[in-house]
Amino acid sequence: MKKVLIISYYWPPNSGSGVQRWLKFSKYLPSFGWEPIIITPLNPYSELSDSSLNDSIPAKLEVCRYPIWEPYSLKDKLFGKKSKSQNSGLISKEKTFQNNFFNWIRGNLFVPDPKIFWVKPTIKSLINKIRTENISHIISTGPPHSMHLIALELKKNNNNLKWIADFRDPWSNLDLLNDFNLTSFSRNKHLKFEREVLEIADVTLTVSESWVNDFKILGSKNVQLITNGYDHEDFIDFKSNITDAFIIGHYGLLNHLRNPSNLWQVLSDLCRKNLDFNNKLEIHLSGNIDQSIIDEINSFNNLKGKLKLLGYLDHKDVIKEYSKASVLLLLLFNSLSGIGNYPGKIFEYFACDKPIIAFGPEESDAKKLLEKFNGTYYSYDHFSSDLEVSILSCFKNEYLIKKVDKNKFTRKSLTSDLVNVLNNL
Repeated sequence: MKKVLIISYYWPPNSGSGVQRWLKFSKYLPSFGWEPIIITPLNPYSELSDSSLNDSIPAKLEVCRYPIWEPYSLKDKLFGKKSKSQNSGLISKEKTFQNNFFNWIRGNLFVPDPKIFWVKPTIKSLINKIRTENISHIISTGPPHSMHLIALELKKNNNNLKWIADFRDPWSNLDLLNDFNLTSFSRNKHLKFEREVLEIADVTLTVSESWVNDFKILGSKNVQLITNGYDHEDFIDFKSNITDAFIIGHYGLLNHLRNPSNLWQVLSDLCRKNLDFNNKLEIHLSGNIDQSIIDEINSFNNLKGKLKLLGYLDHKDVIKEYSKASVLLLLLFNSLSGIGNYPGKIFEYFACDKPIIAFGPEESDAKKLLEKFNGTYYSYDHFSSDLEVSILSCFKNEYLIKKVDKNKFTRKSLTSDLVNVLNNL
């Protein structure tokens, strides 16, 4: 069995979409003749965990954990840890002097990210491991993009290594960089690192059609597309839990870049005009929700008492919530990055065979995908009377679910695509 070394910052018990992609690839790779070896931090800076994800880890999988020091820990000791700080994004979106200062420090002193201190010590450990275990293939996945810098140095040390650089999000094109108030020196450093990774990696792997094109423009000689997906084993016993309530649900981060203000207005109008709808509507939100969005929903008199905050849910509980929902809400970033973003949940939504209402930029890859499969898509920027019609069709059980082949998006099928890339290197 061939070995492939996978460098990933995110790994169980960490939670979130950054974990799912390579956790599921690692689950199915052995059935295709590849033995994954996971390289991940021993003590990552993380707030949320999901022990249920451990069930997807193969019993014989080798997971190597190396110590990491991160500057966030120093910040927390000196200034305290805020309840909603983020371990790889902004310190805070609130416009205060302290937050602006921290964001500037985060963006300009730690390039490409605060995981940079893990690069050198991990390289030293892996050079010996690769040599003694005769490992011929490596994969790095980012963000955080420091993972790519580890693989870059390993490739320079051993040009015979075959390297796949996996981008779950953009690097220099990521909107978030603008919030760090980067100096020209720092931005150029990002571009230099990115260009070197794209030029030297044997394959640049990414998750959407738009980003394939972007990485080609940025200089990659070989860009391959493998989207995210859903694990069919997670949905073997999935059944809709029909209740009398009409539940519109969203499960995950909900911030100012994902706020469907037009939806709240339409729901309020429908409650005013339709007594039955008013009596049955519930809005279910889980995860990290901006307080401003909670306040906005509650500002509509007709929506007061209809918002249910579920807090943080592990992945198994999220799937249970899918079963209760009447409509699954999909929210892309209302930004340049949103054009090429497939939220991981879009594929799990397909597995549920339930109505999907999505919001995003005027045009996006997700919009095109939903048109082929199931879903109704709206721009954040335009109020559409069709939205009310779509919601009412869901409420009256008149929404037609297309019978389409979803198997190409199963994690096992996508792992087969990955194996084809590995075998052809």
